[in-house]
Amino acid sequence: EGIEAFYAPHGIDAAFKPTPKWSNGQREWTGRELMQIPDDKFVVMMNAANKGQNPSRKSFGENLLAFGIFAETRPDAILYLHTERDGAMGGINLVPLLEACGIQPHQYKIVDQYSYRAGFPQGALAAMYTAADVLLACSMGEGFGIPVIEAQACGTQVIVSDFTAQPELVGAGWAVDVQPFWDAHQKSWFCTPQVPSILEALKDAYQTPRGTNQTAVDFASRYDADEVWATHWRPIMKELAAWCHAS
Repeated sequence: EGIEAFYAPHGIDAAFKPTPKWSNGQREWTGRELMQIPDDKFVVMMNAANKGQNPSRKSFGENLLAFGIFAETRPDAILYLHTERDGAMGGINLVPLLEACGIQPHQYKIVDQYSYRAGFPQGALAAMYTAADVLLACSMGEGFGIPVIEAQACGTQVIVSDFTAQPELVGAGWAVDVQPFWDAHQKSWFCTPQVPSILEALKDAYQTPRGTNQTAVDFASRYDADEVWATHWRPIMKELAAWCHAS
């Protein structure tokens, strides 16, 4: 409040759209085939960088604990983790955490680690977003949160923390309750997403119709890179050019 500033959000590539199948030029895969998950499962996807331990900014503990409770009474629920598994990037070893959260090996899949490090084609990631039933993305804080928009562009609802930039990026989904967390290292506030609230959002997502959510697609369209350039960056560049010329 009281601050004048230019505003231009992140933009996403046009590859992020409802993608029933992805082709590498030789064969086609559905998103479920890429994830190695059967079609009859309710897929909760996380796409989050596993970096940092104290704190873990992506709130793996809270997200996984809520999923573990959720999956206790839903045998068709499965968690797909698109992230680094072992904490090799300064993050958390996720396998002991999954066990501590009561999530059994048959209740989760972790992306192939070689493929993850090599990098997935954006079309392949779009197919996985499309195949997921909900993106679980509650974190301690975000400057933006690109996967949240990418998933919605593919027609998938999202669950985020009601904090920082996260709630404004929800066109179709849920923003869960949080409590403040003081990050002494950065001398600033983060948040801790609340496990009961994440659990309720997962239950709501489980009850919603499966398939492409058009509200999510329409909302995410405003973050298409070309749209962001035309709506935000081009006017900003013109104004900056005029200011430089005047000065």
